Amino acid sequence: MLKKIVKHGKKLFIVFFLLLLCSTSILYKYRYHLKHLLVIRLYNTIEKDDEDLLAIFSFNDIEDSRLVQKSVHYKIKLVSSSGIPIDRADIEGIDNPEIPLIFTIETWGINGYLSFKNDEMESLYTGEYDAFFKEFCTLIIGHRPNVYFRLNPEMEVSSITFPWQGHLISYQKAFEYLSSLTNTHAPQVKHIFGGAGYPGVLEFYPDCDQVDVASVVLSPESEKPINYYPKYTSTYYNLFRRLHRLRFIDKPIFVFGSSDKDQATISPDILDSIKNQVYSEREVVYSKANFITSKKTYRADHINAFGFGLYDPNNLLNSETAVSVEHLFVDFSSLENGNFEKRFKAVLSRNHDIIVTFEPFRNPFGIEDMDVLNNVLKHNYDKDIEKLYAILLKTSNKVYLRYAHEMEIPIIRYPWQSQDPVTYIKSFRYFMSFKAELPRNIKRVWGPAGDRGSIEFWPGSDVVDVISFAIYGLPDKNITNPNKQLSFEKIFKMKKRRMRFIDKPIFITEFGVKGPEDYQTKWLENAAKILKNETQVIGANYFNMSDTPKAWGDIKPPDWSISKATLNLFINTLNEE
Repeated sequence: MLKKIVKHGKKLFIVFFLLLLCSTSILYKYRYHLKHLLVIRLYNTIEKDDEDLLAIFSFNDIEDSRLVQKSVHYKIKLVSSSGIPIDRADIEGIDNPEIPLIFTIETWGINGYLSFKNDEMESLYTGEYDAFFKEFCTLIIGHRPNVYFRLNPEMEVSSITFPWQGHLISYQKAFEYLSSLTNTHAPQVKHIFGGAGYPGVLEFYPDCDQVDVASVVLSPESEKPINYYPKYTSTYYNLFRRLHRLRFIDKPIFVFGSSDKDQATISPDILDSIKNQVYSEREVVYSKANFITSKKTYRADHINAFGFGLYDPNNLLNSETAVSVEHLFVDFSSLENGNFEKRFKAVLSRNHDIIVTFEPFRNPFGIEDMDVLNNVLKHNYDKDIEKLYAILLKTSNKVYLRYAHEMEIPIIRYPWQSQDPVTYIKSFRYFMSFKAELPRNIKRVWGPAGDRGSIEFWPGSDVVDVISFAIYGLPDKNITNPNKQLSFEKIFKMKKRRMRFIDKPIFITEFGVKGPEDYQTKWLENAAKILKNETQVIGANYFNMSDTPKAWGDIKPPDWSISKATLNLFINTLNEE
């Protein structure tokens, strides 16, 4: 009996220990969120912020990038419409206009729980704080120059550290409203788009023209509990990637960080190295052509108003009248053994246009090349690329040539994923510029998945004719229930927004939905209604088979295949007047 009790006690102890370890790990991971969740804030507060302005960077004027020796930074936590809890004389440096004076404004509820439950930014853009800002601008700011407002920083980081994170539309409304309000009472105040420089930061960039400055943060508090994207140990590369993500906006960029940890490492040498790298790539990667351009209508520029196609390797629906495009995947080994050319000719025999996605992950001998982007740049595959172009140039049918797709996803399903964006850009440009001049029927396609951080890898307008992205109802292998799929409309709008800095037509080179036929039919009917009204979209290509098994691990890969009836309903809806 004693032995059984001891044995049972050991099991209970092990279970208790594991539960304690697990709970401790969770508490540690979300300690920043819990810290805010438990705080009660009954009044507006103003306090010194421990984030210092360390440097100012400019893609537009690289030589003006510099370290900042002195600045003053305050944090304003808004809770209610009550007055300001500070006098002008209490603000450090208020009478020295040479020193940048920064106010980070945060919208909170009366306690942490309500802050995360409600969208507190709505209180700002519905006018609840109008009197506060009028009083603050009049009595505190006055006519002092060199003043900056930064609203709800790190808003793009996908954590739950701050209650405003992830609220894209509300953030933009609040930013625009605050800018307009401040311009009335203190027009000299400049407004900071206060991102951390996390992947996807430009999704939150306001549509208004009232951004004066952008920002990045070297060690953001809200990034600490998440590990979806890699964390860079080098201060140089960490700062470089954050700045690189903002290369599409023609604004100065403030670099914030804690003086205790970061000031010593942002040395003149580090800043000069970044300036030199940007300067060396200024003609392409950091060209002024990257800055926001106007949109235009695209479909009218193409002979075929809309191209519908399939990736249908089993030839189940390729012969349907509605199909005008087929999708082929090719790597160096299928190019070498002749398999690709055989399939290419089969598509031409059906008089279809072709999407050719070149996946350079296996060399001609079928061995995976984990450094393929650099090896392409080193001319190691010139003979193979020459062979590919020789095949493509034999047809007058339209060929959409896509190279090293889905490069932005932070995994290594393909060896070109999660790589340095400048290396990717150079490799893409080399591949697409391999022939000095291409006939008009060959369209160069830049094909991210359309996920966060896509435009980090934008290679330049001169080597891209069409952009593409993928839309799948189950974008994540952790979503195993077909009924939890996102609608085509929701995914499309999200991914299109990520491309809003790029002025090119869109071809959706992959899309699909799984589940019962009635569910697929409804999902695709919605897709057709969206696509027929999107003039920027010139084509869509359905993935008519199961996905690659190895990408889904132990989970059965989704089967996107559809019936002929579902296909016809999609086409009929697409063509409805």
